[in-house]
Amino acid sequence: MSITDLTSMGESQTQLRKEINERLSKLQAEISDYCYQCAKCTSGCEAHKLLELEPHKIVALTKRGLIDEMINSDVIWTCMSCFKCRERCPQKVAPVEILFALKNMAVATGKQIPGNYTAMLQSVLSTGLPEISKPTDPAKLMGMLSKIAVEKV
Repeated sequence: MSITDLTSMGESQTQLRKEINERLSKLQAEISDYCYQCAKCTSGCEAHKLLELEPHKIVALTKRGLIDEMINSDVIWTCMSCFKCRERCPQKVAPVEILFALKNMAVATGKQIPGNYTAMLQSVLSTGLPEISKPTDPAKLMGMLSKIAVEKV
């Protein structure tokens, strides 16, 4: 039998919190072995360009055990989940996974989610994602993509 929150009629999430803590502990142990703070994850971060999110610093703070500080910070909510940090890391450390675990822990412990983040999620849930139309002329699209690729190189 668990404690029930009468204001939301929600069940206690002690098991979920335990699982998230274990996941963070495992990530923390792996980080200390692999991440050597080269900042390649930050160089590709889309949120860093806009919001000054620095994945290598988040990894360093988590590595030092400053998990409560990260959970109480709004910086964990600025990640765009593009997974470029995972792709760029020569050691295959994934700051995005750390951020997911920190977000889950924040929600499980009852921390307030930033209003803009909640509004965006509610918008997606109520209206759904926009339909993406297929190209009318696939050959023309491929030609344009090839031209762009050649110009970038």
